[in-house]
Amino acid sequence: MIRIRSFAPVPLAAAGLAALALTACSSTAVRVGGPPEVSVRNCVAAAAREFKVPPAAVAVMSSSTPRDGVYAVNLAVGPQKRSAVCTADENGAVLGLVYKRPE
Repeated sequence: MIRIRSFAPVPLAAAGLAALALTACSSTAVRVGGPPEVSVRNCVAAAAREFKVPPAAVAVMSSSTPRDGVYAVNLAVGPQKRSAVCTADENGAVLGLVYKRPE
C-alpha cells in the first residue's frame, strides 16, 4: 500500500530562509582562496590532540588543493614550530595528519 502525505504550507519567512540557505550551500565563492573554515578548524583540533599541544600552539601556515574536494593544510606545531600537514575534505573530515620531514 502506498501512502501519500500532504504537507502543510510553509510560512513565507521559513521558505525565504530555506532558499537563502540553499543558495549559500551551492555557492562556490566561499571556497575560493582556500579550504572551508570547518576543514581548517578540524585540522587544528586534530593536530592539538595528536601532538599533545594546546590548540593555540598550532598555527596555520598555508593551504592548497591537491585534488578537487581535498585540502592540504600546512601547520606549525608547538613552540618549536615543527611543520605538519593535515589533509581534510570539503566537509571538514580530517583524512590524515603527519609531521613533515625537515628539509
